Amino acid sequence: MTDDEIIQRIREQTPAGKLPPPAPPEAVAELEAAVGHSMPALLKRIYLEVADGGFGRGGEALSLTDTTYSFSDSERLLVEYLGWCRRPNHPASVVPLLAWGCAIWSLVDFSTPDGRMWGWDPNVRCLEHALFPEDFTLADRLCGWLDEREDFPEAPTPVGCPHC
Repeated sequence: MTDDEIIQRIREQTPAGKLPPPAPPEAVAELEAAVGHSMPALLKRIYLEVADGGFGRGGEALSLTDTTYSFSDSERLLVEYLGWCRRPNHPASVVPLLAWGCAIWSLVDFSTPDGRMWGWDPNVRCLEHALFPEDFTLADRLCGWLDEREDFPEAPTPVGCPHC
């Protein structure tokens, strides 16, 4: 599916009035400056052309500017990102996108043009190994959500860690 098709499907599958307006370019620039990488092109288009959050699995992608929308109980994306960066060994380019509940998160890697996805699941692994890269991109993840395949981030089996 092309980026244009993904964007069109997000618009079509979200009931009218359920998405906030697009984010201002200044909010994207602020996050990119903090991360030190440009936002992957598809994600940037969604934030600037479609909505400032409220898309994705269960409509819970974080907002860049506002936390008053009902789709998330998290802080705005920059604040969440800065909190993640305080975790030991957290790659600076990996940015939280949305929470699944039960402390499980989907994150996107801004250092990759296609937005490589990462997962966080401290329920099945120790905190040192709770963050893990996934084998797909943001476009793959969005297509799964749009097709109502809501696969949780699945951590690979840890090798040699007595705490996992």
